[in-house]
Amino acid sequence: TVDRTALARASLGPLGVAPEVLNNHIFMRNQQGYRDNAGDLGAYDPEQAGRLLDEAGWKLAGDARSKDGQRLEIKCVIPAAVQVSRQESELIQNMLARVGIKVNIDTVPASDFFDKYVNPGQFDITLFSWIGTAYPMSSAKSIYVNPQTNANGEVSVQQNFARVGSPEIDALLVEAAAEFDRTKALEIANRTDALIWQEVHSLTLYQRPELVAVKKGFANFGAFGLQTPWPYSDLGWVAEP
Repeated sequence: TVDRTALARASLGPLGVAPEVLNNHIFMRNQQGYRDNAGDLGAYDPEQAGRLLDEAGWKLAGDARSKDGQRLEIKCVIPAAVQVSRQESELIQNMLARVGIKVNIDTVPASDFFDKYVNPGQFDITLFSWIGTAYPMSSAKSIYVNPQTNANGEVSVQQNFARVGSPEIDALLVEAAAEFDRTKALEIANRTDALIWQEVHSLTLYQRPELVAVKKGFANFGAFGLQTPWPYSDLGWVAEP
């Protein structure tokens, strides 16, 4: 029920960037290996969402859904002073209201956002961004590995704040990072991503661009993305004709 294209358009449109959704948890759209593994889970389909809610017992009465006398409400935690999070949370609030789900936006101090809310799982949904890396397969492991409980009963989630995973995903993450054959590694990574979608771990939204302002006449510098500028001797001012 979340129109990710609309969210991308709201954030990227003013920058002149085409709004394209990101349908992979591991690869960016411009990385080798990127493949759309979202399937039906990535589609914006309010009618299907309504049918699934009906089947789950959340019946619509007026503009609200309830089950056994309890209204369907979810809490969206966002950090204060982050305008993008505020804008997106309000858009999502409106989108979910169309199918009878009430979203309560809880704005918390930015300094407490991760320590007191995201890390301990004190949220129903939340919004933040991951930075793409040049080593997507190894970087993804700590985000999607299944949380483990130690002998003291303490749960280690690493960066898997959704607390969703499976032994099969764990095994494939290790296999992908250890595979030296690039073609095989990319295939394993995409098999992993397909399972992450099936687990409904998280909803990737869109790829944010890197924008760099450079004074006219300065050559070979700008938005490098996942590359490293080299050699630095190639950077410099263009000689006047």
